[in-house]
Amino acid sequence: MAEINKDKIEVYAGEIKEAVRLLRDCTKVLREKFLQDDTLIRSTKYNFVVAGQAAIDICYHIVAKKGGRAPKDYAHCFELLDELNILPKETVRKMADMAKFRNLLVHHYIKVDNKRVYEKLKDIDVFLEFLEKLGETLLP
Repeated sequence: MAEINKDKIEVYAGEIKEAVRLLRDCTKVLREKFLQDDTLIRSTKYNFVVAGQAAIDICYHIVAKKGGRAPKDYAHCFELLDELNILPKETVRKMADMAKFRNLLVHHYIKVDNKRVYEKLKDIDVFLEFLEKLGETLLP
């Protein structure tokens, strides 16, 4: 099996951390004000996409290097990390959900209810949990 490119993982991890930092700023805005601010809404959506895509890129890299089978889709890639004993089931479930949310934002952005985007902000720490769990199992 090929070795994981830790430099590549660190670049993606940096993107995730920066996106989460920006998303965390959005959590400080009251819901009503958030829903009236188109720039903030678009920024929030974009940072969810960035964090989600960077996590997906990490996932695909690890699955390819650790000899996992090809994922059916982005959410399935995280499930393969469970099969490879790299991530716990609960983190896998949350990350698969974030991958689906990212897909919704990218492919059906017109249909996304901005109230749902605001509510999803409560889940942003899963990205940091994902990085932490990877660090525990892969990058000691």
